Amino acid sequence: MFSAVGEGSNALLFLLGFLAARTLAPTAFGVYSVAYAFVSLFRILPDFGMSYASTLAISRERSRASGLAGNLLGFQAVLSVLTLALCLGIGRARYGGVLWTAVLVLAFDLVLKSLKSTLRWLLKSHQRFGAEAVSLLLERGALLGLATASLLAGGGVVGFVLVFAGVRALDTAALLWWVHRRVLALRPAFDPAVWWDLFRKGLPFAYAGAMITMFFQVDAVMLERMRSAEEVGWYRAPVLVLEGLTLVPRIFGYALIPTMAALHPRSPGGVTALYRRGAKYLLLTGLPIAAFGVIAAEPFVLFVFGPSYRPSVAAARILIPAAAFMFLSNFGETTLACIDRWRTIVVVSTVCLVLNVALNLLWIPGLGFRGAAWATLVTEMVYFTATAAALRLFGHAISWLSVAGRPALAATVFGGVLWASRGLGLVGSSLLACAAFGGATVALGVWDPKERDLARSLLQGVAADPGQLA
Repeated sequence: MFSAVGEGSNALLFLLGFLAARTLAPTAFGVYSVAYAFVSLFRILPDFGMSYASTLAISRERSRASGLAGNLLGFQAVLSVLTLALCLGIGRARYGGVLWTAVLVLAFDLVLKSLKSTLRWLLKSHQRFGAEAVSLLLERGALLGLATASLLAGGGVVGFVLVFAGVRALDTAALLWWVHRRVLALRPAFDPAVWWDLFRKGLPFAYAGAMITMFFQVDAVMLERMRSAEEVGWYRAPVLVLEGLTLVPRIFGYALIPTMAALHPRSPGGVTALYRRGAKYLLLTGLPIAAFGVIAAEPFVLFVFGPSYRPSVAAARILIPAAAFMFLSNFGETTLACIDRWRTIVVVSTVCLVLNVALNLLWIPGLGFRGAAWATLVTEMVYFTATAAALRLFGHAISWLSVAGRPALAATVFGGVLWASRGLGLVGSSLLACAAFGGATVALGVWDPKERDLARSLLQGVAADPGQLA
């Protein structure tokens, strides 16, 4: 639940992204998107996957927390300086004007965000999901309020990014102090042996993270170079929706990482069971979203972004359905990490990035932002297929026909009702389709006895003590 609250707070950032797109208009939003995408290409460098690897180690052996955390902070301080030098050096040579200013500010924001991420992983490893959730809500609530005020006051791209850097500086400093006082004493340390061990274990995560980051960001950089910033704006609008939807598999994955990592050495069957159940829930979420993207992309884009983004409808019809594959590929990769299959993650992520870049080079010159959207969809399909095949090879096979059959039928009901009720408007038809989908999951027997018993016990508990709803 706390993981859902924490990751769900990303919705505040995605709402802010939608407001920025609508307020800045396509060209200015494209400038911001290019700056964000360029800086994000360096996102993995300040941490190099070490926080993720440390979380697994601390989850299995809590006594190692102090030594690992201190050396992690010391190593990250050095990497952060190198990251700033590399990012700003390359950025200054490529960009100028407002775009360069945005890159400059976002580079410092990147370093702060990396430190915050390290503290979040440390909280996860100590099962302090509640503290993490509160921190994220405070940070993202402040970002939403202050950045919206900047946009409405005419601060433009520069004012928008300055809010991010300012809020992150205060928030990260406050969380660092709280963790130091309440969870674990944090003192940067220098131990070459530990640094090397952190680097070695974090390298697969860093590599996979870099591949995924480039997969999500490199297309915007390529699109700006081959077409224009305006096309980047049209493309990034529906990409915001797709990125917003990543919180769904992240909620499942981040909540299950400590459990799956702990289960792997002693109960591989438990990992398989969790993988199967998680895949089922992600299908129940992703398939209706895919149907919605195919049927209601136009009214949705116009409602959220405004008429100036009408060209984005063509990309939205491709990108929103890609969410179904993205959910499964993301969760599959998380499961591979929990069973220590780092090399497989490296191979799969590399192949998919090469495929994505090749498809972008092939399709963007002729199709523009629509070509970038098709490249994303195809890459997500391949990524899902590869992770599922790898897990099967390593003994975590599930029957996809059995898992997907009933959710697919329920999603068909959703799509049929959504199509038939288009005349009710976007909100009315969506609500009706959701109600039909919920009924279909019950009628088709989607929920197994454990899930029904859990729902029944929760309802009985609330009935016995209505105050639980408060």
